[in-house]
Amino acid sequence: MAKLVGILNVTLNSFSDGGKYAVPQDAVNRLCTLFEEGADIVDIGAASTTYGAELVTHQDEWKILEPILKCLDKKPISVDTYNYQTAEKAIAYGAEIINDVSFGLNDNMLKLVAESKVKYILMYSLVVPADKNVRVNNINEIEYGFEKKVEACLKYGIALDQLIIDPGIGFGTNPKQSFEVLKNLERFRKFGTEILIGHSRKSFLELVSDYPPQERDLETLTASLYLRTQADYLRIHNVNWHRRAFKVAEALNF
Repeated sequence: MAKLVGILNVTLNSFSDGGKYAVPQDAVNRLCTLFEEGADIVDIGAASTTYGAELVTHQDEWKILEPILKCLDKKPISVDTYNYQTAEKAIAYGAEIINDVSFGLNDNMLKLVAESKVKYILMYSLVVPADKNVRVNNINEIEYGFEKKVEACLKYGIALDQLIIDPGIGFGTNPKQSFEVLKNLERFRKFGTEILIGHSRKSFLELVSDYPPQERDLETLTASLYLRTQADYLRIHNVNWHRRAFKVAEALNF
């Protein structure tokens, strides 16, 4: 069954919960709550990559992250960053996973991951931040992109068991393509890596739902029940609902 990765956005402009945990103590409290609700890992992000967001410097990103990471006590943490300088500092504070939405764009990030031996989420993307006008023609392009990028990671000395690939729902796919990716995850198993899916509250769900992002937890959970035996990690906002639903699904053997 997939591990649950709780989302902790500490940005002011996240598409779903921007500004809600911008105060360090609020963020730490939320982090503790996510673990209490059953998160296996918490992914902390201090730089929004939603549509129209502006890129942030590693200095500004670290100003937000450091007060939170200082309060950690050997918690299994992932840090969502495209800045290798931020990743390096986060690893020094004990981050076990680096979640890179830039699809390994910076060679310095790959070198850092190889040297530090942390796990590395390699998320497929065409541009950062996401742009609705920049899409793949078909999901074959995502598969081909991973062939090249996984090979590059291995050449830098990153071990296969460090890699977690993420097809990047919404970062290069339109809504129909996003559903196609979720229905064809077996195509990405050939790389021999673990797979993470980040589908929570995302805009592709507008294809089947009229609800705003903050009210898409039910749609997210329905997709997660389908994905729970196909992916290795599910990156989600509402950990409580997921853990409760997964217990029932497991008891029913489905």
